[in-house]
Amino acid sequence: MLRALDPAEPPVHLFKSQRPALVALSALLWVTLPAAASADHGDTAGLVDPASGRWHLLNEAGEAASFFYGNPGDVPFMGDWDCDGVDTPGLYRQSDGFVYLRNSNTQGVADVRFFFGNPGDVPLAGDFDGDGCDTVSLYRASEQRFYVINALGSGDAGLGAAEAAYVFGNPGDQPFVGDFDGDGVDTVGLHRESTGLVYFRNSHTEGIADHSFILGDPGDRLVAGDWTGDGTDSPALFRPSASTLFFRHSNTQGTADDQIVFGEADWLPVAGRFGALVGVPRLSLDRVGTFDEPTILTAPPGDPRLFVGERDGVIRVVDGGTVSTVLDIRSLVSTGGERGLLGLALHPAFSTNGRMFVSYTDNAGDSVLAEYRAIAGGPATFSRTVLGVDQPFGNHNGGHVAFGPDGYLYWGLGDGGGGGDPFENGQNPGTLLGSLLRLDVDAGVPYAIPPDNPFAGGGGRSEIWAIGLRNPWRFSFDAGDLYIGDVGQNAWEEINAAPASEAGINYGWDVMEGNHCFEPSVGCSAAGLRMPVYEYPTGRNCSIVGGYVYRGGAMPGLHGRYFFGDYCSGRIWSFVLGGGAATQVTEWTSQLGSVPELSSFGLDAGGELYVVSLAGDVYRIVPAP
Repeated sequence: MLRALDPAEPPVHLFKSQRPALVALSALLWVTLPAAASADHGDTAGLVDPASGRWHLLNEAGEAASFFYGNPGDVPFMGDWDCDGVDTPGLYRQSDGFVYLRNSNTQGVADVRFFFGNPGDVPLAGDFDGDGCDTVSLYRASEQRFYVINALGSGDAGLGAAEAAYVFGNPGDQPFVGDFDGDGVDTVGLHRESTGLVYFRNSHTEGIADHSFILGDPGDRLVAGDWTGDGTDSPALFRPSASTLFFRHSNTQGTADDQIVFGEADWLPVAGRFGALVGVPRLSLDRVGTFDEPTILTAPPGDPRLFVGERDGVIRVVDGGTVSTVLDIRSLVSTGGERGLLGLALHPAFSTNGRMFVSYTDNAGDSVLAEYRAIAGGPATFSRTVLGVDQPFGNHNGGHVAFGPDGYLYWGLGDGGGGGDPFENGQNPGTLLGSLLRLDVDAGVPYAIPPDNPFAGGGGRSEIWAIGLRNPWRFSFDAGDLYIGDVGQNAWEEINAAPASEAGINYGWDVMEGNHCFEPSVGCSAAGLRMPVYEYPTGRNCSIVGGYVYRGGAMPGLHGRYFFGDYCSGRIWSFVLGGGAATQVTEWTSQLGSVPELSSFGLDAGGELYVVSLAGDVYRIVPAP
C-alpha cells in the first residue's frame, strides 16, 4: 500500500548561531507565507525548475501559479520591466547570448529581447537608480566586476553603456541584488555558498563591504526581498536538501523568521511582487471528521452520504453530522506493512441494490475482492467472494477498486512486492499481479469476462485490462480518460493517463520507472510501452497518491484539473490533461499545507473533492474564506 517514512534524521542547524534550527529534516513544519508580507504587500518568493523552464510563484495572498517560460538551462531572474509595480520573468539564454523579458506572470513569448554581455556573465535585475523601473545589469565573474546599466537593452544592439563599473568580491561568490538600506536604490551583494558568508555594498562604488554576516549552511541558495513590506530587502535561503525556503527579516545573523516547504532540490529561487496570479483560486481544507486510519472515501450516486473505509476493516457512513458503521470485517483483515482495507466501490445502482465491493488483504496476506450488500440502511451482509489473488510479499498490494464508465468493475493489483519486481510480474500477462483487472460483476458466477478485454481470446489472463504496473495507488475515470497513480521504486513517481476505452496498454514496469530505464538500467527499449504524462522525483517525496479530476460546483475555476499528492511529503498538486500531456501543473501546498500520511482522495456525489489522511482526518477542499 504505502511506504513507511524514512527513519528520523537529526536536526540540522539552519543559521549559524547559538540556538538550533527551527526545523528538522525529518519533521518539516509547514507555515504560511510571512504574515507581515501578506499585510504590507511585500515581496514573496518563487522557484524555477531550470530543467523544464517551469516557474512556480506564490503571491502575498497565498495564491500559487505554475507556468512554462523559457528553455532548459536558461538562467531565471525577475524584475518590474514595464514599471507597473509587478515583477515578472526574465531569462538569460547562454546558448544564444540573449535576454528575454516577459511583462506578465503567464506562459507566452518574450515582450522584450536583447543581446546580453559575454559568455559566463551573470544577469542581475534591479532598480539601480531609484526611478521605479527595473533594468538588467551584469556581474562578470572572471573579473569580479559589476556593470550597472539603467536602461533595458534593444534587440541585437544589446545593453547600453554601463553607468557604473566596479570590482567587488572574491572568485566563486554568487551575486544577488537588493535594497539593503531602504533608500529605494538596489545595490549588490555576494553570497559564499561554501561558508554562508553574506556581504553587500550600499552604493555603486568600489570598496569593502558595508555589512557582512554568516547565514545558512553550505549549498544554500540565496535570494533577497522585502519580506515584511518595510522597504528594506533581506535574505531568504532555499535549502535543496530540505526543499524549503527560509526567510530572514533583517540583515543580521540569526534564525529563520519564516519558512515555507516548497519545491525540489534542483530548483532556483526568485523573488518579487508578483501581483494577482490569474485564474488560480484560493483553497483551504475543511475537516469533515476523524477516523481510525482511513484509507478510502467514496459516495453513492445521487446520495449525500460519504462512505469512509478504515484500514482495519471497518466502513463508516457519514450522513450529515451522524457517523454509523455499515460493515465491520476486522476479523478477516490483516493490517501489517502495507496491508489492510484498501478499496471500496459502490455499485452504480447502489440506491436500489445496496451492492458494495470491498478490496482487502486477508489474514494470510493475500488480496481479496468481495461483495457485500447493505439494504434499507442496515449493516452490510456478505454476498460472495469475487476473486482472490495470492501475494508473495506484504507490500505492493495495490487494491483500489472502482466502476468504470462502461459499467465494469476495475481492480488494481501491484506487482507482488519484494523490491524490483523479483518475479517479473509487471511484464507477465500470465499473472494478475502488476495489472489492472476489468470484470463484469453483473453477469456470470462469480464474474464474467468482458468480451473486449485484451486477453479474452487467449495470450494472458482474461481478467486483465492493462499491465506494467508496479503498485497502482488510486485510479479514476473522467471524460473518457483513465488516470492511474503508480508508486515508483526509488527514484520516480508517476501519473499515467490514457483513453479509458483503450485495451491492453503496457505501462512499462519493470522495464521503466517513470520515463527512465529500470531493468536494464541503461539501453532499455520503450517500444510498445505507454509513458507517464507526469512524473516527479523521490526524495522527501516517496509514494504517489492518485486522485480525481474536479467537476464539482463549489469551485468552477478548478473544473478539469486532476488532483494528486504524495504520502510522505503530504504535498498536493494538480494538472490539466491536454494533448496527452500534463499542462498547467500547480502545487497547492502553499494554501492547503502538508497533509500528514496522505492516503487517498475521494469524491462525493456532487463531485466535490476530499483528502484522506491515514493519520485520521478527512478533509473537503473548499474555497478559502
